[in-house]
Amino acid sequence: MRSIFTSIVLSLFILPALFGQNTIEVSASAEWKGFMNVFNLGGGYEFGSEWGIADLKTVLDTDANTVTLQPNFNTYADNPGDAYWIDPATGEGAKVMEASTFIEPGASFNGEDLTFSGAVVSNTMDESYEVRYFIKALDPNNNFSDALGGAGIMDMPESGMFTVTISGDQLAAGLLIQCGFSVTGRNANPANEAALGSIVISDMAVSVDGLVEQENNIRVFPNPATDLLLIESNSTVQAYEVATITGQTVLMGQANNNNIDVSSLVAGTYLIRVQVAEGQQTLKFIKR
Repeated sequence: MRSIFTSIVLSLFILPALFGQNTIEVSASAEWKGFMNVFNLGGGYEFGSEWGIADLKTVLDTDANTVTLQPNFNTYADNPGDAYWIDPATGEGAKVMEASTFIEPGASFNGEDLTFSGAVVSNTMDESYEVRYFIKALDPNNNFSDALGGAGIMDMPESGMFTVTISGDQLAAGLLIQCGFSVTGRNANPANEAALGSIVISDMAVSVDGLVEQENNIRVFPNPATDLLLIESNSTVQAYEVATITGQTVLMGQANNNNIDVSSLVAGTYLIRVQVAEGQQTLKFIKR
């Protein structure tokens, strides 16, 4: 099984640029936008337009800092008996919907390396729907096609962290940068909402393994750290793994009295996975 750091949760929280690197992490309070592309069941493109976040069936919970993605239901619910949207023979949706939820960080991000990251908190989405996370660079001079050719579009993992990085030389001035998610599949009957499920996404400072109970209350400090990073937990720390924001493991081993020497790390943002008897938890810290 690959490390969760290499198999790699959007104000998006935007970390300061470090060595020409911009990092965008999931935050429900970001300025999210929506766009819907509509296709017939044979795959032919019909139209695309801006949509409201709620109409996409994306739910932003700023208290829990989660972004929940679901199939599209409103085109079915709002058009009863309309054969354009509902197949009269089967009662199923008659269109394939590609719902995109994204942010546009602005022209100041052009020309700099960009990483977009988050974590899947839960995933019950029906397998007939394709869910992806992405960085796109749309070219206004070429019908807003993706100048990256889809290189920044990735399949969402079933669980755990995800990340995608695009180099600054691919994000030339004038390109419109977008970071976000897409859900593609049939428009659906709201009666099937529970059965079709959802994907809940958050930032990377959450426990993505779902094994560590709240009473363990794992935390790391000081944060930012300079030389030593201390792990505090009600359970005995068995092991740790430190990785860069893009998933490269840089430190690992058994904590010495819950102290980790991070003096050798260059300044930047890191992830630490802490293993205790009850499971494991992933947190974020800054090395200065």
